[in-house]
Amino acid sequence: MKQGIDFTTGKIVAPLLKFAGPVLLALFLQAMYGAVDLLVVGKFSSSADVSAVSTGSQIMMTITNLISSLCMGMTVLLGHRLGEKPST
Repeated sequence: MKQGIDFTTGKIVAPLLKFAGPVLLALFLQAMYGAVDLLVVGKFSSSADVSAVSTGSQIMMTITNLISSLCMGMTVLLGHRLGEKPST
């Protein structure tokens, strides 16, 4: 029974894109969400409101990037721990 994608043999580009594609799509959609918010507020509100939305969007992207970075680091640590176990 195959449990996952094997990155140790064969070509790496196609499996890597299949693996990372959903994450990249989610980050892109979040960036577009902030851009659309900024456009709508810019159309119907004052410059102070646009500034507030822009600042809030940047804060959300910073928090998202921080959480994503922590998750990537935890994935490395988890991989090391699972790799240390003797195979049965």
